Amino acid sequence: MSTILSRILTSFVLMVWGTVLTWFYFSGKVQAYLHPTFQIYPAISGIILILMACVVLIFGFPECCNGENCAHTHGKLTFGRIFAFVILIFPIFVAASTSPGQFGATAVMNRGYVDNISQLPGAQKALAKQQPFVEPPLPGENPSTQPKPSDSDNYLPKNAKGQLTLQTIDLLYAAEEPSMRKDFENKEVELIGQFMPLKVKNPTGSRFNLIRMYIVCCAADARPVAINIQAPKGEDFKDMSWVKVVGKAEFPLEGGRHTPLIVASSIEKCDPPSDKFLY
Repeated sequence: MSTILSRILTSFVLMVWGTVLTWFYFSGKVQAYLHPTFQIYPAISGIILILMACVVLIFGFPECCNGENCAHTHGKLTFGRIFAFVILIFPIFVAASTSPGQFGATAVMNRGYVDNISQLPGAQKALAKQQPFVEPPLPGENPSTQPKPSDSDNYLPKNAKGQLTLQTIDLLYAAEEPSMRKDFENKEVELIGQFMPLKVKNPTGSRFNLIRMYIVCCAADARPVAINIQAPKGEDFKDMSWVKVVGKAEFPLEGGRHTPLIVASSIEKCDPPSDKFLY
């Protein structure tokens, strides 16, 4: 009887872990923890654990040795084994039931804002890719006949009102790259992000930070990418609430470098996007 019960408990542990990992994937909650490249692996792991649970339940455990002098328990229930079952199940139940699915204001403040693109991994390589390459003219050749980069209006995303739909990270790149800055500067833009109050360099109280969490691999390396918003009046949204900002993009020189700033014409609460993170 103890062997059968031990088999059931072992199968149950495997089934719980497999079900939770699979649920994290199919519920979409895994998006809050992993880069899209890695999101399929929890589902694969969960399915394997569920299959293992079925095998253990149906076929039981292979016997490693026989005889009265065998030191192994072979399915006998002991206090230590029961305690181990509890330890294996309790954390996954707690994680599944209490994980918030997004970062809170405290986590954002502890990690610190990214307001300069050089603070992100691989930024310099990405900036190099943003600069279009044009063949220099041959001696005696008219430079005007050389190919030119495409007009920005042909490739920049826009909403139905013709406003550029950008991400916070786009504006950080533009602050460092003159051709991108020219595409965005003094244009009407729309951004969606999370509200955080700005407590420094804000004497009039009319600015706040609009942030998006940027992930390289997983939630452990997530960093809040922040853009300053100049509000038409003092805004008092709940910390980390999702807002949509429409306004004019500017890149004033502050502290010796161009800093992205949105002079907002409208700010309103909105639903979070389908993908809450930037990659």
